[in-house]
Amino acid sequence: MVKKIEGLENCPLIIDLELYDNRIRVVENLGHLINLVHLDLSFNRIREISGLDTLVNLKKLYLSANRLRKIENLENLTSLEILDVGDNKIRKIENIGMLTTLTEFHAAKNKLIKIEGLENLTNLTLIACQANFIQALEGIDTLIYLEQLYLQQNQIKKIQGL
Repeated sequence: MVKKIEGLENCPLIIDLELYDNRIRVVENLGHLINLVHLDLSFNRIREISGLDTLVNLKKLYLSANRLRKIENLENLTSLEILDVGDNKIRKIENIGMLTTLTEFHAAKNKLIKIEGLENLTNLTLIACQANFIQALEGIDTLIYLEQLYLQQNQIKKIQGL
């Protein structure tokens, strides 16, 4: 089981890195992987999104099943197309409004009470927010390319604002 990300200094050309199902607590030592396109850190023990600032070519980021409480520090990932933060402890969708290339947003099995903060993400084709505590849909009427919306196992009583 990997506990610390290290030993990749001589591999700057890596484009696909899968470190899922380990014991990683901190995202570190990835700054030199500027060609990285796909990063999977799911099923670890990560508490904070950090250490990704230089990964400007990243298109797919998987952080599901960690210990995240907040979506943060993604502002430099302007090429990101898929973001998966499912199965964490996130209470609010925030700090992703600048990710305008995002086509898929996965946040199932968190502690969300509403869908918000997605209105600028007009390229979204998929939103997966099932198994949360969502009571209302807001700000998705601008998402004209949205094809898939997964909201089962929530507390939505009425569909409106679409």
